[in-house]
Amino acid sequence: MFPKFILVSDPKRPLVGTFVYGMVGQHKDLVQGYVKVHGGGWYEKDDAKQTITLYGSSGDYGEPRLLFLNRIPRELEEYAFYYTPIHGLPGNRLDLTDVEWF
Repeated sequence: MFPKFILVSDPKRPLVGTFVYGMVGQHKDLVQGYVKVHGGGWYEKDDAKQTITLYGSSGDYGEPRLLFLNRIPRELEEYAFYYTPIHGLPGNRLDLTDVEWF
């Protein structure tokens, strides 16, 4: 199992993306129901620093389209999110000002 994430939209809200993450074998294992996937990748979660670094891309769905990072599970509300295309490079902090925490 590996730490992977995807960004998905429900057909009722096609322009609103939801962050879905978990320990899975393949990105497609994160998909539930009929949704549009806007890419994905891997993540590194540091509970001590309360950071999540998103990196890479999904072999199933391609690079994450971060414009669809609109909804994030509430359990991650205190975390700072970063993105880097390559693991190990310094990431850029993502602006979560307008994110809906659910």
